[in-house]
Amino acid sequence: MISTCDLHDIGFFGNAYTWNRDNLWQSLDRVLFNNDWIAKFQMTHVEHLSRTASDHAPLLLSINANKDFFPTAFKFQNMWLSHHDFLNVFERNWQAPLFPIGNISGMAKLWSKLSRLNQVLRWWNKHTFKNIFDNIKNAEHKVMELEKIYQLYPDSSNLSDLNVAKINLCTLQEQEEIYWHQKATTKFTVDGDRNTKFFHALANKKKIRNHIFKITSDDGRVLEEEDSILSSDVDHFKNIFNSGFQPTPIVNPHIVSCCISEADNFQLTIVPSEEEVWKVM
Repeated sequence: MISTCDLHDIGFFGNAYTWNRDNLWQSLDRVLFNNDWIAKFQMTHVEHLSRTASDHAPLLLSINANKDFFPTAFKFQNMWLSHHDFLNVFERNWQAPLFPIGNISGMAKLWSKLSRLNQVLRWWNKHTFKNIFDNIKNAEHKVMELEKIYQLYPDSSNLSDLNVAKINLCTLQEQEEIYWHQKATTKFTVDGDRNTKFFHALANKKKIRNHIFKITSDDGRVLEEEDSILSSDVDHFKNIFNSGFQPTPIVNPHIVSCCISEADNFQLTIVPSEEEVWKVM
């Protein structure tokens, strides 16, 4: 039924079992969503609450329609490759000398070129490639206008303009399909069918599953505000990776016994000598 109606289970917080009687526990209740809901309310999440008088757990549906999104890291878009000018932009940037230090080499040079290319592609995507969805709307509008002109004046010149506009629209639709295929990270598609709505739903479902709506801090508090979650994560990893971190001792040393002596550990962690390196080579 779920597959036939094209519904999705986006996951939940809380206890996995929603129904209990005596010693029998089952997951009977769930909230399902269609593609239109996921597209409009992308930050929806479901929580299984605790039971009281009923043997069924209440299901709380939270809708964050005005959720703020933070900028994401740079990601290469495969649809850029279909643009006629992409390879020229890439080549010109890659061949250009590095400033202010042009004599670097190796991985430092590669890192500098990739960093510069990152900024160039961001600018090119915004000003040249532009928004793929706006491009498609404009191309569709142009095709409709040229169709009207050709219907009134059916000559070869108007037909040629109409065909060029249709080819441009097909190219943009292919770019859109590549975009959603990459965003959904799926490897299957329907041959001959531009099912971008399907990929759109998969991408939104993945975004909901990966988003952190709440987190338990080190002191046991449940944090739900975006800023509090970010601050808690940063503080947690600062405590782990700073120089003053003290590892937690093994609670039951008899379970995981120490098989390495101090002398053996010293030999394992010592920096190899030049003679050892030559011998291995």
